[in-house]
Amino acid sequence: PQSGKAKSKRSEPDSQPKPAQEVIILNVLSKSGEVFKGADLKALLEACGVEHGDMSIFHRHENTMDSPVQFSVANAVEPGYFPSDQLDVMTTPGISFFMSLPGPDDNMRAFDYMLETAQCVVRNLSGELKDERRSDMTPQTLEHCRQRIRDFERRQLTAKC
Repeated sequence: PQSGKAKSKRSEPDSQPKPAQEVIILNVLSKSGEVFKGADLKALLEACGVEHGDMSIFHRHENTMDSPVQFSVANAVEPGYFPSDQLDVMTTPGISFFMSLPGPDDNMRAFDYMLETAQCVVRNLSGELKDERRSDMTPQTLEHCRQRIRDFERRQLTAKC
């Protein structure tokens, strides 16, 4: 029996997420010769509303755990995930934040939250914000990410016409 709540199409068990048409990536790397401790990452990410979950990586959802994922956080080194049984003892030289489009209901807000969370890791764990090629993140690179999101949204609107 249904609880009377209207369910969105996304939360129905048989609806599969759409394949990513665009992926926006931010990297946070530890300073040379240093590492991030898994326990520190877990505590900080959880404080930012990012939970360990599917595929043994972290996810921030728009509202509840069954709402759309705004962005995810993976280990920047192989195998790319955070085994839950080793999270408290593992270390990594970096993490990768990524958001898939289509995905969140509000793409730009999701990007802003992703950037804010990455900057929080940078500030609290002495990391360095890098772009998808692991080069220094510049204001121009950030604007380019925002422009990619705007272009994607424009293409989505055009496709509906």
